[in-house]
Amino acid sequence: MAVSAMLLAATLGLTGCPPYLTDPDAEYDAGFADGFAVDEKYWEGYDDSMATVDAGPIYYSGGSIPYVTFPYYDAGYWDGVWYAYNDGYFVAYDYAFTIGFSEGYDMAFQPGWRSFLANDVHIEYLDGGFSDGYNDGFSEGRVFGAWDYDAGWPFDWLDAMMDYRAGTDLIIGGVGTGEYGPVYLYEYGTDPHDFLKSVRANRAKRGELLAVRNRDDAKAKSYELSYRPLTTEARNALNIAPTTSPRGDRKLTLGSTWLQRINEYLNAMK
Repeated sequence: MAVSAMLLAATLGLTGCPPYLTDPDAEYDAGFADGFAVDEKYWEGYDDSMATVDAGPIYYSGGSIPYVTFPYYDAGYWDGVWYAYNDGYFVAYDYAFTIGFSEGYDMAFQPGWRSFLANDVHIEYLDGGFSDGYNDGFSEGRVFGAWDYDAGWPFDWLDAMMDYRAGTDLIIGGVGTGEYGPVYLYEYGTDPHDFLKSVRANRAKRGELLAVRNRDDAKAKSYELSYRPLTTEARNALNIAPTTSPRGDRKLTLGSTWLQRINEYLNAMK
């Protein structure tokens, strides 16, 4: 009996704890927390998104992150890294959307809103980059700006954008938002290479969400997008206040910087 106990102890020492002596959920969660805390991956995703401008090369590399299901810690760790990277990639697009929405709203909040809407052309990149986000936001914001001006409501791009994000869609002057308009919103966690191929193959499937990670064997997690504090470099790049937009020749009246508008958006979500 003593010999058997010694052999068992020796075996466990060589192979590690068997599955029934571990807590898979706890190991996965610990790994996820460590992987998600890798700020370098978050900012790599952010920079990859920011660098994809005006239909240039797509630098998205989320698909290169390993996907494993065991051991549990490693499975959680690499899932956490993937989420961190995709948070950064999508947040850059989301910030650009906010900036574009504010400027589209501003451009349409004027007496000539009808002719402005009739002559403005939506630009679609589908790459999740800054220009993509800006143009998606601008096209949705212009409709709200025209609507508010025509209704005699006060200028408030942030309130309008939060209404839009809550699911409100409008149609005015023959132009609409959401499913009534020309915008294909970039989806969180979507490989833009796949997104481009999918939308081009069948543009009738509006807003299609592509599953780019097979998570059948991974623990389902409740998840909330993280907006991490901006680095000094990121803050400096956004701390500007252009007086014109690429989508029109009217002077912008906003006055605030891109960074200030992003902070207004973040505060509105609290």
